[in-house]
Amino acid sequence: MTKSNEFKTWIKQHNTTDYQINIESDNLIKLTTQYGESSITFTDIEDNTIVEFSITSYKDNSSKFYLHFELVDEDHAKQLYDEMVDTLIGLKDEKTLRILLSCSAGLTTGMFAEMLQSTADMLGLDYEFNAVSYLNIYEEANAYDVILIAPQIGYMLNRLKDTLTDKLVLQIPTTVFAQYDALEAIKYVQSELEIYYKDKEETEETSCEHCTEYENRILSIAIVRNYDKTRIFYQLHDKCEIIDSNLIIKCKFNIFDLYDIIDTILLKHGHIDMIGIATPGVVENNRLIKEPQIPGAVDMKADFEDKYHVKFFAENNANAAVVGFSEEHPEYSSVVYHTQPFGYGVGGQGIIVNGQPIRGKNGISGEVRFFLRRMQLSNEPDKLIKTEHGALELVTKSLLPTLIAIGPEAVALHSPMTPNVNEVKEALKSFLDDEFLPEFYYIEKPYPYILSGITKMCVDYINENNENE
Repeated sequence: MTKSNEFKTWIKQHNTTDYQINIESDNLIKLTTQYGESSITFTDIEDNTIVEFSITSYKDNSSKFYLHFELVDEDHAKQLYDEMVDTLIGLKDEKTLRILLSCSAGLTTGMFAEMLQSTADMLGLDYEFNAVSYLNIYEEANAYDVILIAPQIGYMLNRLKDTLTDKLVLQIPTTVFAQYDALEAIKYVQSELEIYYKDKEETEETSCEHCTEYENRILSIAIVRNYDKTRIFYQLHDKCEIIDSNLIIKCKFNIFDLYDIIDTILLKHGHIDMIGIATPGVVENNRLIKEPQIPGAVDMKADFEDKYHVKFFAENNANAAVVGFSEEHPEYSSVVYHTQPFGYGVGGQGIIVNGQPIRGKNGISGEVRFFLRRMQLSNEPDKLIKTEHGALELVTKSLLPTLIAIGPEAVALHSPMTPNVNEVKEALKSFLDDEFLPEFYYIEKPYPYILSGITKMCVDYINENNENE
């Protein structure tokens, strides 16, 4: 019996009430619950097999889990299966559509939320309504699917939409709110949700247009962490053409996830000339020096080159992003990329001076976390990030030392809580005269720039090594 058949048999033998196993075909097995569906797909390539795991939530039809791997090690495959099943079963805790109402004080919406909850319960809808003052809306928003604001704070609508890009943000129609018409409010939310989910499915992924000319086949990988998920974006480039790309979504992350990506690419495409990885943490000379989830230093170059016998390059993901941005904007010789992720009190920076990335001693450049918490701030960073004013203070105080030391021509800013770069510029004017301020650009999705940047760095690495040979 082949490894593929053994693994399929092992899956089919599970006797559980947690999910139902459906054999769709010889190459497709589905696991279903009341709350979501998992697909297990087998693709044979010569004498090898690629296995894909994916989970879709019934609540919003969104992808909650995705990975693929070459079926080589049975224990590894079973471990990934168990992780997928844990995520699938965990959807029952996400089944409820959670809706947050907000007004100036939270009192009127609190009463309306109770009426909405009673109406939803009467209709048998699995909805949960809560209310909060607008002062605490960002602190609570991450736990909700829909944000409903009262007409009296309608001025916040566009700002909330720009900040909470993965939430449906709506203003309650004035007549509905004035009459406390719970049934019409629920119908309005349902109608807008249908449009929202449809638009999300049709939205194309963002991509950078610029491409560096090269003759090699380069696998570029960007690791981006957020709350409870790790997202791993990758692209396989062949002479400036993207011939394969995907997004891995997992709750837990370890180096075997990278091995699985590379093994799959090699099986599908035969060879890679170089691997480039952009990762969180302090990186210097292809070694991960500091990263919150990994103690000690990791010699990534030695690990990957010993395993795959191809050239390897690693870089901090903010440094990769600033290189990607610079590729798109060659008119600037000195650039700062600053990221202030939603919900995180401390961000990070990538810096280019006179066309060259600045890493500093052991990769310390741009690591804002080493100084920000010791600055004179009005509150702790983890508390400041929960308000618009606090986030603006964090971004301003994080950028100021770099602007003074470097004097960049442009700043690329990824900060969902401060999407209006003019507000950032105005805040900085209390410290710097207008003539010293750089041009500002807002970056909604960083990963295309990270992928573009790490690819450019790989090309430069190849060219430098070729010149030295």
